Amino acid sequence: MKKIFTGLSLLAIVIASSWALAHEQFFRAHDYIHAARIIEMYRSLSEGQFPVRWSENFGYGYGMPLFEFYAPLPYYVGAILHWLGLGVLTAVKLLFLFSAIFITWGSYKLGKELFGEAAGILTAAAITLAPYRAVNLFVRGALSEAWGIMAIPWVLLGMLQVIKQEKNGWQTLTISLVVLMLSHNIMTMLFVPLGLLFAVLYAGFSKWVVHKNKTNQLKTLLRINGSLLLATGLSSFYLFPALLEKNLTKVGSIFAGYFHYSHHFLYIRQFFQLNWGYEGSAWGPDDGISFFLGWGQLIGLGILALLLLIRMFKHKKWQQIASDKKIVLSVLLGALSGLSLFMAILKSKPLWDALPGLSFAQFPWRFLGVGIIFIGLLVGSSASLIKQRGLRYLWSLVLLIILLFNAKFFQPKEFLVDANQFYYTDADLIQREMSGILPDYIPVQMSDKLVPPTSLVWCEDDCSAQIEVLINRSHENLIRTNFTKEKVVEWAVADFPGWKVELDGEKYQKEQGEIGNIVVAVPAGEHLVGVLFTQTPVRLLFDVISLVSLFIFIYLITKTKEKPNFTKL
Repeated sequence: MKKIFTGLSLLAIVIASSWALAHEQFFRAHDYIHAARIIEMYRSLSEGQFPVRWSENFGYGYGMPLFEFYAPLPYYVGAILHWLGLGVLTAVKLLFLFSAIFITWGSYKLGKELFGEAAGILTAAAITLAPYRAVNLFVRGALSEAWGIMAIPWVLLGMLQVIKQEKNGWQTLTISLVVLMLSHNIMTMLFVPLGLLFAVLYAGFSKWVVHKNKTNQLKTLLRINGSLLLATGLSSFYLFPALLEKNLTKVGSIFAGYFHYSHHFLYIRQFFQLNWGYEGSAWGPDDGISFFLGWGQLIGLGILALLLLIRMFKHKKWQQIASDKKIVLSVLLGALSGLSLFMAILKSKPLWDALPGLSFAQFPWRFLGVGIIFIGLLVGSSASLIKQRGLRYLWSLVLLIILLFNAKFFQPKEFLVDANQFYYTDADLIQREMSGILPDYIPVQMSDKLVPPTSLVWCEDDCSAQIEVLINRSHENLIRTNFTKEKVVEWAVADFPGWKVELDGEKYQKEQGEIGNIVVAVPAGEHLVGVLFTQTPVRLLFDVISLVSLFIFIYLITKTKEKPNFTKL
């Protein structure tokens, strides 16, 4: 009966957070470029580009290195789903659904590991049904960020398993970190420091409160950092080129003006005000979207505080309080919750001004993606503080029902009669309609007044009759020319490091056109002229590091029967 109740509860949580996806029609959110990203990933993979970095049709048809900078994992999965025969919009719905399934499962396992079965169910409900997740999915349409948040409970679970010296804990930790890093680099930046702080605090908690000096937690923390290093290596083909080559694109424009972090701090009262809306974030407390923590979450925190006070009053000495496992663990999680929420409010601005790289997060309220995880654990822990089994089950059932009412948030403003109005998969429509929405990664030298080209190549005078297009792929173009005199040929390809030109199989010089595209002076006679997107030294280096890391990961799985000792690698 317990297993049946647990299974039904988790199923109810997934359904409550995803019921709108069963609607026949699709919906529009702030970000509705998912279908275009999936189809661009699919086309590139179909044409033999791997790892996929260059998108052919974004950038007004001149292309841009979209997947070098935009976390690619959800779109690899979406492309695979499309390759299996599913429609692109169906693939998008499944990507949204996967985020609900895996965050529910991971949160349940995490809560159960810390506090027991009933707490695991409440933790899953409090995290999965947090209103901020509804904002991400059905208001913002932030699919990649939702996948990043989805990975966090699994990362924490892996850390717990390593600290408790469970055999395969390092695998859980490494894989979940890779999912986090390849799904959302900003969420990775916000969470990893707090995640490591959690590991240090919990390791200390386990040593002094639980195990009483029986384990060497320094070695345990080294193993956690070993998994972090290995996950970074596995993800380095994306992480480091995105970091080191970002100045080659116009991405800097998204960190200024409206998108500067100083315009998007929260006020404490916004955590307690429903104020539900489908608009955008703005300066001050009157945002068009909600940052409400949730009635069930607030009630759970209130009851937890009451139970903790009762438990503390039962202890006669401070030493007893300090040695109470549940009190100490609740304080640790409360501190991490408070720190996460603090980083979202205006009082944290001095830290945002001082810490390098934090400005890339754009929106301080993104720390809610971390905060809802620790808050969910606190809500779940309330069940573990009730000793009487019947009363504990009653409380768990009542709070679960209250949390399930958050299903009302998990719906869009409206469904579209015709989703093709926004979710384009046609190449011409992506060039015309999508490029202006996502200009972030257009190469920096490209003109600000681009219009989609009418052909792959052209000359100043009409030379189409003397050009035959042999290959036209996202990362490779080849033409045959037969000019009576030297002609300057312009390509509908943005000039970006990695593009090289070949003439009759030999490397050939390229120039840059007035709009920033590739230009080639082709001599008279019959020639084969090609442009090919290749590696730069930075990309090649980190591709090799990822490949070596993959071999190490496979070796550790297949050859290491006990906990891997990263210090011997």
